[in-house]
Amino acid sequence: MIPPGGRGTADSLCAVIRFRRLLALAAVMFLVAGCMASGEPVSWEDQADESGEGLVEREFTAACMEANDDLSEAKSRGFCECVLDGVQAAVTFEQFTELDDFIDKHRDDVTAAMLGEHFGWLVEATDACAT
Repeated sequence: MIPPGGRGTADSLCAVIRFRRLLALAAVMFLVAGCMASGEPVSWEDQADESGEGLVEREFTAACMEANDDLSEAKSRGFCECVLDGVQAAVTFEQFTELDDFIDKHRDDVTAAMLGEHFGWLVEATDACAT
């Protein structure tokens, strides 16, 4: 039950969901790191398919949807596409690859706090899409 005049539990639940989604995105970045490790993609649009989406865009969306498989396919796709749009609006492809390098270096101990400290744009995109 939500206390009068406050959101209480609802706020706590939303914070847990956002945190879980952020950690799921960190997992996504591990998967995307595999496609960028070879150094092949050099832009968002590189290796575009017939839909016009680049390899990194497709891999990000697919890995994000897999990490959020507790959502319906439509909600998961909407969330992941929203986050990708937010990231692309906030940073260049080169800045995105810095996140990839960071995750490669700190693979075993990445936390939401670390991501927030170094890559606030990812947290902002995730929070904006989780609401």
